[in-house]
Amino acid sequence: MKRLISIVLLFLLFGCSPNPSTNNSWKVVLKTDKEGAVLEGSKDALMAAIRGGADIKIGWGAKREDLSIEHLSKPIWLAVLSEKEVMAHLDPQVLSGIDWDGLNASYEDVSLLQKEWRVVLTTKGDFDAVWYDKKADTLIRRWPQKHIMTWFAKDDSNETPVPLFSRN
Repeated sequence: MKRLISIVLLFLLFGCSPNPSTNNSWKVVLKTDKEGAVLEGSKDALMAAIRGGADIKIGWGAKREDLSIEHLSKPIWLAVLSEKEVMAHLDPQVLSGIDWDGLNASYEDVSLLQKEWRVVLTTKGDFDAVWYDKKADTLIRRWPQKHIMTWFAKDDSNETPVPLFSRN
């Protein structure tokens, strides 16, 4: 009986341990400068990850002498454009203020709760942001920008994906 219990425990111990060949970490597949020039990885690697169904995240930020901010977001919609560039839409966000002295989010201005921030990003460095007033159904501001962007993928597939419009 002790031998049976030992065998079952060993099976559970080794059968439930993670497979070391499975990579579940996020990796940089593309980093571009503000003009979309590739700094790391490749656009082909990003497109392959998208075609393979990998989870994608996009990171960007800004820095001044006195403060900085970094963002990381999962897109809600991705498009591969003419097999050359990628466009991503982020989920609309309810705006908050930032208390820069305390480095905290702030909803002190409750009028922000009716406003959304929406953005579309591309592998060409484009970052087109809009602020939208849901209650008034009006565009408050549009602010096209250029950013250094880092595109991450999480994928453990070894398959070579084909374009999503292909019959292969």
